[in-house]
Amino acid sequence: MIIPVAWVLGVAALAWALWCAVSAAVDQAPTYRHRLGLLVLEVVAVLQALVAVVLLVVQGGRGAGAVAEIVGYLIAVVIALPIGAALAYGERSRYGSVVLAIAGVTLAVLVLRTTQVWEVTRV
Repeated sequence: MIIPVAWVLGVAALAWALWCAVSAAVDQAPTYRHRLGLLVLEVVAVLQALVAVVLLVVQGGRGAGAVAEIVGYLIAVVIALPIGAALAYGERSRYGSVVLAIAGVTLAVLVLRTTQVWEVTRV
């Protein structure tokens, strides 16, 4: 896992979530630009997850419990935004933007927790 990329991803997810929350506050449904931001975040999250899995295999040395926890968090990181998007775009009102904001905050928390576990179990 590349820690600086994880921090950038977490901060970007929070910024995107704030943008979605402001859109909800002004009674705006999710737009094309929201989707574009979601896509960028998802691509970075998937790439980061792939790098982390490769590093888990190559580096080794972590306990089975730590590896299982990290992999679980990586799966959650990758699926958080698509689930939020599916729920948000089923609701074409301001509440769709609320759902996207919640998905963005969830992604940031998952990235933070994954980074913490990664750092603590480092070999």
